Amino acid sequence: MPASLLGMLAAAIIVVIAVISTRGLRRRLQYEVWHGLHLLLYVALGLAFVHQLQETTTFTSSAFATAYWWILWLFAFGALLTGRVAVPLWRNTYHQFRVAAVVPESDNVVSVYVTGRHLDKLPARAGQFCIWRFPGHNHWWLANPFSLSAAPGGQGLRLTAKAAGSASAGLRDVPVGSRAFVEGPYGAFTSLHRTRPGVLLIAGGVGITPVRAMLEEQTTGDVVVLYRVRSEADAVLLDEVRHLVALRGGRLQLLTGRTGEGGVPPFDPGSLYRLVPDITERDVYVCGPPAMTRAVLSGLRDLQVPARQVHAERFGLA
Repeated sequence: MPASLLGMLAAAIIVVIAVISTRGLRRRLQYEVWHGLHLLLYVALGLAFVHQLQETTTFTSSAFATAYWWILWLFAFGALLTGRVAVPLWRNTYHQFRVAAVVPESDNVVSVYVTGRHLDKLPARAGQFCIWRFPGHNHWWLANPFSLSAAPGGQGLRLTAKAAGSASAGLRDVPVGSRAFVEGPYGAFTSLHRTRPGVLLIAGGVGITPVRAMLEEQTTGDVVVLYRVRSEADAVLLDEVRHLVALRGGRLQLLTGRTGEGGVPPFDPGSLYRLVPDITERDVYVCGPPAMTRAVLSGLRDLQVPARQVHAERFGLA
């Protein structure tokens, strides 16, 4: 294939990925579709490499250029193969992840318990997420990022998911005893970034899952939890959250109702200050739908909560 055509194909793929990543289209795509299309970036990377090999002046214009481009490409492919192939394959071979239990939490929410070998050596922390595959139940390319909904203590892992796409909706049918393929953990939404004695945890909907895990790990400091849901019936893992908050001597505020139904929005600066008067003295962790997260972050800025004390995990196709 001519070098010019390879370059055009690589550029076209990048343009397609950029277009589907815009906010308007991203909201209309199922995660599985969005993830599958993004895998085309690897194809674009390969096409660009072959294009440069065929367009020889790139590599041969000087000794410096030859060394520069070969080092750059070796680093790129090395990082890709190590991070996306070698480490996940080694980790899954070593830990031998398997589904231990599948527990429905409500009509559209399910928890999947995963066990394995030597889980005490898995470098996971409460608040992080993994990319999960269940071979034999879904196609290998169907992978979803789900937060750990329980603190990883070396005995097992748990994810809790709301049915939002075909893969997440089918989790309740995953056979117990089947293999799980786990990639990660990822994310910096952890207590390692605590800077203050007190902490405020704000969650919306299924965004409670990493917050619930952090509550289990949380052993020091004053804890306040704001949990935003349309109704108490929609509050995932509410009993567990209540138990953990009480165990820590903290305070849980359940914020119910539809946004815009009269009254003051729950996350405007005035509402946040009334709910947590010492908010500027706390670390604030936020996890929920994009609109809620934006509202909370805007309120925190207006209240002049220092940026180093604000930690956000955005649930969305980002």
